[in-house]
Amino acid sequence: MKKKTIAGLDISEDLITCSICVGDEKEGVSLLGSGVSRSRGIDNGVITDLSEVALSVAEAVEKAEASAKTKIISLITSCDGASLRSYEIKGSITVAEKENEIGRREIERVTESAKTIVLPFDREIVHSITRGFILDGQNGIKDPAGMFGTRLEVDMEFVTALITNLHNLRRAINTAGFEIQDIVLSGVASGSVLLEDIDKDLGVILIYISYSAVHIVVYGGGEIRSIEIMPFGGGDIIRSVADAFNIPNDYAQQLIRREVNLDDPFSGGNDEITLRIGGTSRAISRKSLHEVLRPKAEELINNISGMLKKMRHSKEAATGCVIAGVLSDMGGFLEMFELSLSMPVKMGLVKGIAGEGLNMAEPGQIISLGLAKYWAKEGTKKKARKKFFANTPLGNVIDRVQEIFSEYF
Repeated sequence: MKKKTIAGLDISEDLITCSICVGDEKEGVSLLGSGVSRSRGIDNGVITDLSEVALSVAEAVEKAEASAKTKIISLITSCDGASLRSYEIKGSITVAEKENEIGRREIERVTESAKTIVLPFDREIVHSITRGFILDGQNGIKDPAGMFGTRLEVDMEFVTALITNLHNLRRAINTAGFEIQDIVLSGVASGSVLLEDIDKDLGVILIYISYSAVHIVVYGGGEIRSIEIMPFGGGDIIRSVADAFNIPNDYAQQLIRREVNLDDPFSGGNDEITLRIGGTSRAISRKSLHEVLRPKAEELINNISGMLKKMRHSKEAATGCVIAGVLSDMGGFLEMFELSLSMPVKMGLVKGIAGEGLNMAEPGQIISLGLAKYWAKEGTKKKARKKFFANTPLGNVIDRVQEIFSEYF
C-alpha cells in the first residue's frame, strides 16, 4: 500500500505551524518536515484580517515544503477558540424494514436525525461523539447492528463552532492557495499523538491548553466519552504578565517559561530579573512576577477542576490526567494540578511519530502532528461515510446546503 502525504496545520494566536507527514493507519506516521511562522491577523482566537492570516499560513507551509522537499495542495487544519460550545442531543427513528432488523443504514439514519435537531442557527458541528444507543427503551447498547426492534435512539454530544469563524478560517486557507480536507478540534488532534491506546482503553483525561481555550477530552473504552472547551487559555495568563510589566506578549511567554516556579518564587536565585527589550534593560522582582502569575494559574486550575466534576465519565479515568499545551511546562504547574485534581498528572509528549525535528512538547507541533495522525486513521472512514450518502435524497440535500453556504459565505 502506497503511503499518503498528509499535511497538518495548526493556527494559533501566537504561531502557525505546518507539519508534512507520510503514513497510513497500519504502518504509522513519519514527519517529513515542518515550518513555523509568526501568527498575524488573529486576536483573542478570532480572525481579524484574512489577508494577514493567509500570508502567515503561506509562510508556514512554504517552510514545511522546503523542509520536507515536497509540495502539498491540501491541509487538515485545527479548530480552536473561546467560542466553541458542546451540546448533548438525542435522535430517534422508527425502524420500518422487514422484520425490524437494525442495519448500518438505520444506524446512519438515527445519527443523522440527531444532527438535524435544531442547534443555534449560527453554529456548525465540528465534532460528534456517539455515546450509545437505546433500542425500544433499553439503554446501554454500544452497537445495535443485527439486533431487532422498532424504535432506535442515539445519545450524542456535538461540539460546535460559530459558522462565521469557520467560513473565515476556510477563506483564509483558500486565499493562501490551499484546499481543506478536514477541520478537527485541537483537543481531539492532540489526543492522537499524546495518548497511548492503553490509556484510552483504561480511561484518561486529556487537558490541552491552547492560547485561547482549554480543551478537556475524557476517554474510556478506547473512545472519546465527553468533550468540553473552556473560554480561557494560556494566552490569558501571558497577557496578564505582559500588561503588568508593559512587555510584548512573546517576551512575556519566554519570561514565564524561563524564570517562573509557582511553588517557589525565589527558585531562580536572587530576587531581581533583568528584562532586556529593544536595547534597554530594567529589573523586576521575582516576587512581583509570582504575585501576578500564581492567582491566574490557580484560577485556571480551579475552573478546570470544577468542569471535570460536571463531566460524564471523568471519575472513571483510571490512568489519571495528561496535560499539554501553552505554559504546561511552567515550573510547579503540574504539581498544582495534581493537588487540585487528586489524581496522577503527567506531561503530554508526542508519541508514535517517527522522523527528525520533533519538538516533543511544543504546542504547535503537537497539534499539527496530531492532525496528520488523526487523518491517517480517520480519513478513509470519513470518505467512506460521504460515499454512503452519495446520490441519496439526504446526500443531495446536504450537497445543496453546502452549495448555498459557499455561494453566500
